[in-house]
Amino acid sequence: MNKSIVTTTLTIAAWGMICLIGYATLTKVQFIYLVYGKIKPFLFGVDIGTWAHLEHAIAFLALGSLFALAYPRHTLMVCLIVIGSAIVFEFLQTLTPDRHGTLFDASEKIVAGCAGIAVVRLVQFVRSTRKEA
Repeated sequence: MNKSIVTTTLTIAAWGMICLIGYATLTKVQFIYLVYGKIKPFLFGVDIGTWAHLEHAIAFLALGSLFALAYPRHTLMVCLIVIGSAIVFEFLQTLTPDRHGTLFDASEKIVAGCAGIAVVRLVQFVRSTRKEA
């Protein structure tokens, strides 16, 4: 497959993911309860509080991974986007009437996003050392 097409697709996916997370973060809380109600049968009895933490981690792990893949030579920029978006989204939640932003939520999003970046960078490093050998 053409490298340019893959890069473009990853870039669109990364920015689309940040938009999706932003929408889910800032939408009315009833939307979150509706989604949870629909997927609850597949969650093996996980309560909504635990699900929210898992959702934060999975979303930002994917976000960090997508941005790291889309911008392989710009690790600092990727870190700033992922960390900055976690902080900005949590801050914006404090401005909505039915949501609340917390330092703990921002921290778990930052850790998960950085873990996604680190995993991609590690895989890229291992692949590059294997090509050299």
